[in-house]
Formats: sequence, structure tokens, C-alpha cells
Amino acid sequence: DSSADAPTWASVSHGIFLSIGASGVHRSLGVKVSFVQSTTMDSWKPLHLRMMELGGNRRFQEFLESCGIPRDVPIREKYQTRAAAWYRENLRAEAEGSTPPSPLPEGTGCLPLDDARTPEQLMLDSVFAKAPRIGEMSQGGVHMAAALSSRRATKERARRCRLDTLMRSGRAHMANASSIVAELHSLVRQSTLQASEDFVGMLAQTSEEVPKAAVPGGFDSRSRSRSRSLSPETAAADVH
Repeated sequence: DSSADAPTWASVSHGIFLSIGASGVHRSLGVKVSFVQSTTMDSWKPLHLRMMELGGNRRFQEFLESCGIPRDVPIREKYQTRAAAWYRENLRAEAEGSTPPSPLPEGTGCLPLDDARTPEQLMLDSVFAKAPRIGEMSQGGVHMAAALSSRRATKERARRCRLDTLMRSGRAHMANASSIVAELHSLVRQSTLQASEDFVGMLAQTSEEVPKAAVPGGFDSRSRSRSRSLSPETAAADVH
């Protein structure tokens, strides 16, 4: 599909070898359309090995061309044609030794297998319109752009989760701080009232203990008050 050298992946369903870039597109088709395996990392069943022996890239490509399907047709479109569906069914029958399917009606091979396309299929067709080049796929056959987007989405979810946790923690701390401030205000108010009461009591006690201040003229305020009630003669005697 991508004309890459030394492919290490295979579509067992069609008996063909694939590059790692094309294998990612084939995976998007689902195993019912294209069963993908690695030639170096996966174990192989005898049936699958037989399908690879009977198949081959050249045989498959020549069959598609005979059905009017050009080589440069997008991968997802190519393998969802009636010709590709008939080919994989026939190849499996040959490998199993079972009855092959009825011949494909002439002129129908290039038609799509399903007339109705779901929004998801249309989206995948747009994403995989072209087989990724070398370096655009991960070792596991995943498109690097999709993998990068997935990692970014994961990091963004983790960031939002952390932010939400901090916000909840902050709100809890704020509520706790408000409670502490209210309690401090109450303690300060109580302390202020107590201090005021103590101060008033201290002033009252001090006023009782301090001697009465003397007034000009040689007699205190008590004597002065009493002198007002006495006759002038008695007051004069008190002064002396």
C-alpha cells in the first residue's frame, strides 16, 4: 500500500505484507476486514501461514486492477470494496479447502461494500486518507499524530484534575480560615471586655485608696464643705 521496503507487518485476511504505516490504517478497518499481524512479534497459526503462501501482494494488486480499482485509491476505500471482500473470502476458502464464494458479478468489484457510511467511518476515512510515511507510525502501528494527541489529552485531563483538587482544597482551607478568624475575633472581643472591666475596677479601687487632695487655704475639701454649713465664727475657729 505504501511501497515501503522490507515490510514487517501483514494483513492475513488478504495474504499481503504491509509497512508499519499501512498497518495502522488496516487496524482502523477492524479485524473483520483486515486481520493484522507482525511478522516478527506475533505467533502465527498454520491457517494464517497458508493464506500468506497462497496470497501475495502482486496477486492481490492484479486482482484489484482487473476489477477497475486503481493502485492509488485510499487504503480504507480500497479494502471496503466488494472486490476486496470477495478476495479475502475466496483466499480463506482456498486455505481451508472449503467451497469458494460465487464469482463476483462483472463491473461490481469497484463498488463500496456498504452504501451507507457512518459518521465515525467518514471521520476515519478523512484521518487515514493516505498511508503514513516512514517515521509517522509508532512501533505498535499507531499513528504518531494520534498518539501525540492522545498524550496531550491525557496530560490535559491530569492537569484539570489536579486543578480541581487544588480548588477543592483551597475552598476547604478558606472555610477553615474563616472559622479561625471568627474565633479570634470572639476571643479578642472577650479579652477587650475583660480588660475594660478590669481597668474600671482598678480605677475605682485607686480612687478609694489615694488621699484627698488638699485645697488652697490650708484645709481639704471635706473641711471646706463642712465650713459652708457653719457660722462664720465657727469656721474662723476651725481655720485657726
